[in-house]
Amino acid sequence: MEKILFKSIKSLSMRRWPWLLLCIFSVLLECFALFMQHAMGVEPCNECIYIRAGVLGIAASGLIGAVAPRILILRWIALVVWLVALGWSLYRANLLLSLEQKVREGLEAGCGRFKGFPEWMPLERWLPDMFEPRAMCGVVDWTFLNQSVTFWIWIALCGIAVPAVMVLIAQTQTED
Repeated sequence: MEKILFKSIKSLSMRRWPWLLLCIFSVLLECFALFMQHAMGVEPCNECIYIRAGVLGIAASGLIGAVAPRILILRWIALVVWLVALGWSLYRANLLLSLEQKVREGLEAGCGRFKGFPEWMPLERWLPDMFEPRAMCGVVDWTFLNQSVTFWIWIALCGIAVPAVMVLIAQTQTED
């Protein structure tokens, strides 16, 4: 039964639409973040900006995978980009959740000075309305079901992690 499941997942990873779905879902997360910022007034902090960059990396992995999913090397590149961007985003979301907890407990919490993106890709200068930090880390300005935006993005990222791990495992399965 397990072998059939992973064979099916591997077969799906060799089609274009699942990769495009990953890209669309990631773009929708970015749109939600921009809606929260520009319509709801929830400004991003340093860690939020890094999470946004990671989610864009996940979207990029979906595009890479959709180019030619039957070509093994492209599928592996897409999967590696997906896992690295996802790991980066989850790491940053965990840091931000920890900072939010400290602020809730009345402790001092803040994020390090935003050092920006690399000189070859200065996203904060190219797209300041999307990648310029404007708030302090750990401050919660908005909640849904008593949870912060960070919590909900963490849930979404964990949801993206499940198929990522399953696709990774499926790629290692040999054909019988």
